[in-house]
Amino acid sequence: MTPSAQAAVAEAFGGSHGVLFGRARSALLAVFEALGLHGRSILLIPSNACPSLLACAWASGAQVRLAPVNARTGVNDDAALAAQIEALAAEGKTGAVLFTHLYGFRLTFDAARKAARQAGWQTIENDANSSSFAPGGAAPLGDVARIVSFGPGKVLDAGAGGAVITDDPALAEALSARAALYPALDEQADRVETALTLERRRLRNAGQASAGEALLLNEISELRYTFPASSEPDLLAALARLPVRIARRKARAALWQERLAPFAPQLACVDLPQPGPWRLIARTEPEVRDDVVARLREAGIDAGTNYPALSDAFPHLTGDQAHPDSEAWARTALNLWLDADYPAERIGQAVSIIASTLEASS
Repeated sequence: MTPSAQAAVAEAFGGSHGVLFGRARSALLAVFEALGLHGRSILLIPSNACPSLLACAWASGAQVRLAPVNARTGVNDDAALAAQIEALAAEGKTGAVLFTHLYGFRLTFDAARKAARQAGWQTIENDANSSSFAPGGAAPLGDVARIVSFGPGKVLDAGAGGAVITDDPALAEALSARAALYPALDEQADRVETALTLERRRLRNAGQASAGEALLLNEISELRYTFPASSEPDLLAALARLPVRIARRKARAALWQERLAPFAPQLACVDLPQPGPWRLIARTEPEVRDDVVARLREAGIDAGTNYPALSDAFPHLTGDQAHPDSEAWARTALNLWLDADYPAERIGQAVSIIASTLEASS
């Protein structure tokens, strides 16, 4: 048990109870199962997301539905999401909707949350990039649970793991019981995770993303882990430095935005509130975007698209649920890093490369 860390993460993210797991996907699957989502239930998730999110949804046994996103921002469109919930409810469907703050953008989901409550659906907040955190107090917890993720490269950079934040004591107790049955995350699990990630990346870079669909079976077998007690000091330290870390990431994001501003509208940053700055998100035309990514990578600068449409990587599992908006987003999105590896000098180098690439394409 890690009572100190669980209390600290609950306080940091605005809940009465915090239950720790070895991974955020372990936390998410445990919530799906504890809420009794089953074969007749609908799970509504973004149509562009991490493959592990789809793995969790399928592993729960519920019916997975993909929600549309805005082609200009890459995040769920509130009105479209509300309409989708209303349409499913009109068919007599029940289930849960996962409000996902992709990239650390903070969205309200007012219309969708209202539609879900009127339909009797469960609402879960997926806050993988700590957008709900604020030094003066976290954003109010408006759903049955808030899922928090942490690990290398995340806004909350503590080893690896995830937590469920909730005000429901019965749910917290049920989740704690589940977590106690899972094996602790260990180095072997990390190695398997790294191998899966690298194989997906290899297939995507080779233009064979859909060939990775079979890897979902491996991901499902790696979903259930509890938080190792030995990682408690790392998590407590990461929570203590989180305000400074976020402030520094915001400063790097502001520098990127300042340096990229002259390139608009050919290349423009997504203009949404981003209290959990995971990546700097910009968009441009597909042909230009591919050239920019290639040039940056040649120079050893990280760049890419997170997240591509799930229907591209999982055509059989998602069937006829392709959303043109999420596919359009994936072709235009440019993600730029906000880690400490990107001081002003390196951002300047990247901007020079972007400038010359855009000029060549004109």
